Amino acid sequence: MSLDRQTFDLSGTHYDLGFAQGARTARFEVPAWWPPPPDLAFAQACASLIAEIHPPLLDELHGYADGQQLPFDELLRGVCRRSMRLRVPPPMNTYPEGGCSSLAWVGDDGHMRVGRNYDFHPIQRVRQRLRLKPKRGRPTLGMRGSVPGGRYDGVNDAGLFICLHVALSYEPEHPRPGIPFHLLPRLALETCATTREAVDLLTHVRHLHPFNYLIADSSGDLAVIEAHPERVCMIEAEGDFIAATNHFRHPEMMGFQRGRKLTHSWARLAHLYQHHPSGYELLADHSANLCGHAGGHTTLWSLTADLTTCTIAYAPGAPCETAYETVIWPC
Repeated sequence: MSLDRQTFDLSGTHYDLGFAQGARTARFEVPAWWPPPPDLAFAQACASLIAEIHPPLLDELHGYADGQQLPFDELLRGVCRRSMRLRVPPPMNTYPEGGCSSLAWVGDDGHMRVGRNYDFHPIQRVRQRLRLKPKRGRPTLGMRGSVPGGRYDGVNDAGLFICLHVALSYEPEHPRPGIPFHLLPRLALETCATTREAVDLLTHVRHLHPFNYLIADSSGDLAVIEAHPERVCMIEAEGDFIAATNHFRHPEMMGFQRGRKLTHSWARLAHLYQHHPSGYELLADHSANLCGHAGGHTTLWSLTADLTTCTIAYAPGAPCETAYETVIWPC
């Protein structure tokens, strides 16, 4: 499949938003490197949990399926992926090795700023940017990957920011239904206005996958949620700064990592905390591989945002060699 860097600027019902996206996007199929999709009953149980928070999101998935002339049940099973394990031969690992990094800080001028690099294998071809104004829910702007409905990072009209990071963690052998990782930023952006509201949402839902979520708002409130299907904890900011990479650091969460190789993730996090006054410059830093160019540590896109002035820019690749483009804030 060719690289899909489409941008969407849509308004209307969630069904219409989904139909427009589905009609313009290559047919959704479960990637060959994913585990087999779950049975329909499992996916429907996940859908019920989504409906408890924001039913219109399921309308969008129905519209997306119709836009692709794809049975809804087939799409839902793909959306509700049971595991983050990779079904591929060596040299790739059996778990994702994405190297996402993010930071958020309050500057000397009082502005709340965030920066984020999304890293993964270049085999991920869908890298769409969407600016949506739904009839039910807050206007949002953000990036999605292969799976319909989700956001990997983004902002809303209230000045709330959220991004995700896969956590290199053990997974339950028999997972119970939960909300897929990529839908949680979308749910937070459409239903929350502040970091505290988003924290409350992410600490009370049932998570399907192990992930970290960095959250910030225009007031300067910062947090990282460390989520596992069996537990959720929060990391507080250190002063006016917080950062996240791909491992758990809360004492109650570290046991879930069970020997995973975390050297790369720890090095990036330590570098962010040590050098954070450099701000956005860190996104192009190679000394700790924050800006990646190989394997699962390839920076597929980067963003910078000032939540105080409601300005955001995206670079469609590694920021050391790709220019940022300012994007219209959602409203």
